[in-house]
Amino acid sequence: MKIISKFQLPLIFFIAVITRLFALYYFRDIEVANEWGILLENLEKNRMLSVHSVQGVPVPNIFMPPLYPIFLYCVKFFFQNIDLFLWVIQYIQLLFALISVYLTYKILSKLFSNNISLIGTLIFTIFPLNVFAVSQISSSTLQILLLNLFLFSYLSLFKKLTYKYILIFSFSAGLLILLRGEFFIFVLLSVFYLYLKQKNFIKIILICLICLLTISPYIYRNYNIFGVITITKSSGYNLLKGNNPRAKVEGTPMFLGIQNVIPEVKTELNELVSRGPIQNYDLIQKKILFNQAIKFIKEDPYNYIKLYFKKVISFALIDLEADYKNYYSPLHIIPKIILGITTIIGIILSFRFKISALNYISLYYFSNIGLFSIFFILPRYSLSLLIIQVILSLTLLKKIKPNL
Repeated sequence: MKIISKFQLPLIFFIAVITRLFALYYFRDIEVANEWGILLENLEKNRMLSVHSVQGVPVPNIFMPPLYPIFLYCVKFFFQNIDLFLWVIQYIQLLFALISVYLTYKILSKLFSNNISLIGTLIFTIFPLNVFAVSQISSSTLQILLLNLFLFSYLSLFKKLTYKYILIFSFSAGLLILLRGEFFIFVLLSVFYLYLKQKNFIKIILICLICLLTISPYIYRNYNIFGVITITKSSGYNLLKGNNPRAKVEGTPMFLGIQNVIPEVKTELNELVSRGPIQNYDLIQKKILFNQAIKFIKEDPYNYIKLYFKKVISFALIDLEADYKNYYSPLHIIPKIILGITTIIGIILSFRFKISALNYISLYYFSNIGLFSIFFILPRYSLSLLIIQVILSLTLLKKIKPNL
């Protein structure tokens, strides 16, 4: 107790800064790679959100949501030197991480005592994958920040529907959708659960309107280009990557080109490419890939049910067939397994047959794992559940040490 009582928030912030500076100087990305690099290049050269090119010509993107590429573009606009640009991005992400640490403490303080909240904040702060995320050119750090802001404002609304937190919640929800399109489902689920708690139809509608207003420019852009009302249409690619005869938990690597990895779609994709850089290329490609994924699943449903549950176990605990470098490093796998086990125990201990904040947290946990497991699971995806797992794990600590 005496040791625990000495853990103050400034010390945790100091630990957060030191660990992330270490990650920056030893593990930092030195280029904008993969899809982020393609999106940034096309924003700079063509003023277009595009991740695909056909016959050397970029075509409009409906595959990747726009928030992180636009963030990269805005920073690059002011810092043209690539080395300086990367350092600025990573130090901004360090700032995002520190704000996330503070929000974690505020979230936990709504549910637990000060001592337990400090312990949980420390766990969140030193979780290895969370520390490492700052050093990567990836949307993970921004996603954690927005998710923590979303959750903090949501728990505030759970107690009272104030206009201040309605605005914060709705705006953060909209930004999360613009960062990860599938978050739209979690926003709908969260708003519905909030209505069951508060029974205030007018304010719930206000939340929906503000969120819709936040995402409306990008919806208009997609409707204007593709003729559909949507944020993203990546489900075809993601479903095929995670559900084909060669797929594992983390999917099938597509770096060599979809038609080379999945030859079953080669003919249709080549025909699509032969039509040239048509405006709705991304939309047509999505349909081809989606239909092929469904065909694979229908041909061998037992295999894909088995694979689905492997993905669930991988997300919640451990992937026994991972190919990722350092996945089985003790620094990664031990914290992941411990947090996974304590999360499951925490869900069991906290469950009540009523509308409650902890039941919402559990519902969010299961819906997140359930949705992502339809597609494929990458190690970094667990960061989207880190604050959720910390909360559920702390219910176990509270049960063991009720006076803490």
